[in-house]
Amino acid sequence: MNIVLVHGIFNTGVVMRRLQRMLQDAGHQCSTPTLSPFDGRLGIVHAAHQLERHIKETYANQTVVLVGFSMGGIVCRYYAQHVAQKGDVSHLFSIAAPHHGSYLAYLPYPSITMKQLRPNSEFLRQLRDDDVNLDGIKLFSYRTPLDFTIIPSRSSVWPAASNQLFWIPLHLSMVLSSAVGNAIEQQLAQTN
Repeated sequence: MNIVLVHGIFNTGVVMRRLQRMLQDAGHQCSTPTLSPFDGRLGIVHAAHQLERHIKETYANQTVVLVGFSMGGIVCRYYAQHVAQKGDVSHLFSIAAPHHGSYLAYLPYPSITMKQLRPNSEFLRQLRDDDVNLDGIKLFSYRTPLDFTIIPSRSSVWPAASNQLFWIPLHLSMVLSSAVGNAIEQQLAQTN
């Protein structure tokens, strides 16, 4: 399968490399683009269109699996709901993504994304209301209750998705965890 791994805010594609290696070892074709600016100052929509360009250049006219970490999960979700055509995305895995926002997004940082990721933001409400656009895509959301970046951690629960909880300490550890990589691979094997 063609898998695109999308990093979170203040990260680059490098943060996804361990997970990329795990999935490549299982026989998948993977890419880890860096969306810029990586601090999210231009917002989720801008990042989703960068993701679109990467997918068109790397996997032209092929179906992809999206794996998004933190903000990257919301970028993938927006892309799948509002940018991709039907059949472009087969699976979407969000890892520690703030589907209902995070109180950490109230930190004073000049970023459109930070405003979009605040609890009950207009942007997140619109995503929730447009979940019907995800019909036909297999959806998964992985989270840890030990997340101190997504506050509260239950914000990573996505009602439209199959949700799985991992007892992994800290936010970033989710994309470094072999348990998360194994769970993705297991779901891909079962739903392929």
